[in-house]
Amino acid sequence: MIKIKIKDPLMGKNRISFAGFLMLKDLLRDYSIDITDSDDYDYMFLGAHDILNKGISLQDSIEYGLETCNKITGDYFIFDGSDSTSLMGSYEILDQSSAKFLFKNQLLKSKEDYKTPTSFNKWFFKNGSDLDLGYDITEENWKKIKLSGWNLGYFMGDQFRPTTQKWQPISPNKTIDLCAIYNAIHPPSTDHFAENASYYTNHRNGAWEMIGDNPGYSYAKDRLPFKEYMNTLYQSKLALSPFGQGEVCYRDFEIFELGVVMIKPTMDRVKTNPNPYIANETYIPVDLDWKELNDKVLEMISKPDKLQSIVENSRKVYDELYSAHNFCMYWYNFFNSLSGVENE
Repeated sequence: MIKIKIKDPLMGKNRISFAGFLMLKDLLRDYSIDITDSDDYDYMFLGAHDILNKGISLQDSIEYGLETCNKITGDYFIFDGSDSTSLMGSYEILDQSSAKFLFKNQLLKSKEDYKTPTSFNKWFFKNGSDLDLGYDITEENWKKIKLSGWNLGYFMGDQFRPTTQKWQPISPNKTIDLCAIYNAIHPPSTDHFAENASYYTNHRNGAWEMIGDNPGYSYAKDRLPFKEYMNTLYQSKLALSPFGQGEVCYRDFEIFELGVVMIKPTMDRVKTNPNPYIANETYIPVDLDWKELNDKVLEMISKPDKLQSIVENSRKVYDELYSAHNFCMYWYNFFNSLSGVENE
């Protein structure tokens, strides 16, 4: 039995990072993993709340995280619960501490993709910020950077989505070709004193600008109260899910739930586990600058059978990938590869 102690599991970003371990605590024992409050543990888990602070300078944040790590006795893993593939702040801690592993909900597929400096180390924000970062990751460290086996597809409010997910009947009378309802304007915000809201806004607002006023198809674009948004989404054939502060969004799974086809910037550089993003099978990929958007919408609305196929396939893939068993097995296999955990 592997004993895990989680530091501050409900604080800040830790809540999302560790939700699966807390929700499935009892079941995990069947997979030889014990989530314990005892100081008799094999590994300590540290989350973003304890190692990252974006309200201070990046260097001060790194020192804050290292100070936390230096207080831990025994082996520990660090979890960067930020929304994106960015390694900002957490890679430095991995590199300068005795952490065994760094876990992320999503990562770029290649360590080479991290080399080019981009705004806040977010590839989709490109460069030009006051905090452009790139990382020349060593092979030794790359082996220590792992996926967490968890992403927003598992999480719905305070509930474990796979056990509450109910596929809605597909609307037989869809009157809207494209639903582009989302928050496009980020309020003023900073990461380590560097302005970051404009990058979010430029990306999301860029899609609205590309749609324009007369794209040749019907659309809904605005920000609406949640219930109105869901009603509009349900009546749509396609729905746009832009990136936000990260690549994976709750909206992706709302789109699956309501039987709509998702259009999203390509996820071909991103890895996550589970990974429901299969180009042209579970979603329609477009370029990051939205240049293909209108042509893709016009193409897809002319292919109702293809739309139906993608809806059915996205739901099938979700059901196959997202389950309590799969999450538990992910971590059982991880620990088994380290220390020969025996199934009790």
